[in-house]
Amino acid sequence: MPSEFLDIQAYEKIVLAKITKERLLEAPVIALLGEDLLKLIDRYPRLSLILDLSDVAYLSSAFIGKLVALFKALSAAKGRMIVAGVRPSLMPLFQVTRLDKIMAFEPVVEKAIQLYKRT
Repeated sequence: MPSEFLDIQAYEKIVLAKITKERLLEAPVIALLGEDLLKLIDRYPRLSLILDLSDVAYLSSAFIGKLVALFKALSAAKGRMIVAGVRPSLMPLFQVTRLDKIMAFEPVVEKAIQLYKRT
């Protein structure tokens, strides 16, 4: 099911989805990732998703659009999401779009996992 750019690990009620591509700039790659991430919502009811972006160094506005679509779909399905491991150089993109105000961000993936394990 996962694309070649997505590594999925499922723990009890938590799914860790690590994007393994450094550059999220090409439309076909972004479209495939978006589809695969949305499929997780169907596969795991009331999904607690941790989206690990620690390998991502560059991303486009098209990826941010997919991230918003994923967030909306997760919210509608009574799921939740933490975006983890975002490099400091990319964080301004999320701040300028104000996504840091509506989505949860955690710099350290392991801390995100612990947050979900407590709730």
